[in-house]
Amino acid sequence: MPRYSSVPFTRLRSKGGTYIFKYQLPEDVYRILRKAGQSGSRRTVVLSLKTCDPGVARARALRAAADTAKLVNQIRSGASIQDFRLNPSDYQQDGPITVTHDPLPHRSERELGQSRNRSGKSLLGGPTRKRGPRQTLLWVYENVYLPRRIERKGVPPRRRSRLDLEAAIRRCVAIIGDKEVQDISRKDAEYFVRTLDLPSIGTRKKVIGVLSTICNAAVERELIARNPFRGLGPDRYAVMADRKSYKRFDAEQLKRLFARTEQKVNAMLWVPRLLLLTGARLEEMAQLRTEWIKMRDGIAVIDLHEAQVKSPHNHRYVPLHRHLIDLGILEYASSCEDRLFPRLRYRRTAERWGGSLSTRLNREIDEALGKNRTLTVHSLRKTFEHAAYIAGIQKPTFNAITGHKPSDISEEHYLHLKDDIMFLKKQIDLLDFSFLFAGRQSGS
Repeated sequence: MPRYSSVPFTRLRSKGGTYIFKYQLPEDVYRILRKAGQSGSRRTVVLSLKTCDPGVARARALRAAADTAKLVNQIRSGASIQDFRLNPSDYQQDGPITVTHDPLPHRSERELGQSRNRSGKSLLGGPTRKRGPRQTLLWVYENVYLPRRIERKGVPPRRRSRLDLEAAIRRCVAIIGDKEVQDISRKDAEYFVRTLDLPSIGTRKKVIGVLSTICNAAVERELIARNPFRGLGPDRYAVMADRKSYKRFDAEQLKRLFARTEQKVNAMLWVPRLLLLTGARLEEMAQLRTEWIKMRDGIAVIDLHEAQVKSPHNHRYVPLHRHLIDLGILEYASSCEDRLFPRLRYRRTAERWGGSLSTRLNREIDEALGKNRTLTVHSLRKTFEHAAYIAGIQKPTFNAITGHKPSDISEEHYLHLKDDIMFLKKQIDLLDFSFLFAGRQSGS
């Protein structure tokens, strides 16, 4: 049976072939339990998932992992030790799960009694509690939204998405207070939207949308009658107008910017060149490896089929522009052992390679051109597409180069421009930025 390494804290029981959930409590949490006199508490939480199917076990283990982590966090926060329990039966079945260590107020004592362990004791030690905690937005997120999301999708949200969710909750608490979800009125939600001060309209829409999604889960669980955040925030037309405010560089601005970056080395030197002459995204270029620069049909290309990209359409071959070859990109790549820019580290919390580089390049743009939010590193991609249009390159062609989604069925299923490397090379070489590199250095 295959091993599911993405299933946290789950092992296959050698006898009987069933999966079990195992979680060893952190040392500090175990010390707190022992100090509190919980002599029956065990260092390792072990639950049988009652299934031999790896897919079913994965879903059940993820629910158990989320609830166990919540208990650990509450213990560390100083909550009463007697308020914790983990019911094995909640993780031995499929379908909607009732989290018994956080009972809902509208459930009867008879219903609660049917869902408790026969012993009435907690797996972490101590008796079960009779009353649930305050049902704040954070509680709804951890106990309603996440289990619902895992049941519907089969996997928890990505780490970066979870960070966005938790940051939105913190912003809401800072503005309207740590209220229970039943006490958040429409007036509170409107006050939050008016007070929320973020530079990007898109970010504001994301934050409000996140809170609305959490409240939708509360509505479905019948914790609240209606979603107070529903319909609030900027509409899509305002977001589109904000995105259109980002501009491209003109020739004079490019000269001033590259007068600074051409004096740099390594990533600060090569990434701006690559962005301008390939139309790629910063994140795609920040993770480049030496084996991704190869020959295809006798043409030097960048192979992004193994890269971590934004969408499947971004897996592509990008022919190297003649300026890049003249500047020595092939020689620089051959001098690198593994990655072209090894100092750029992958940040798991942000799931990005080029976060620090983006900050430094945007700082260079500000110093060269003054602080202007309409010009960022991503403006180099816009500059490439504008130059391609001016050079007479058709939209399907530079869509294939930049990795944009095809605009129609004909472009996607019949043209197959991504595979015509010779044609793409001829087209990309039509772009002329030679005035930027006259007399510049070409080394690393």
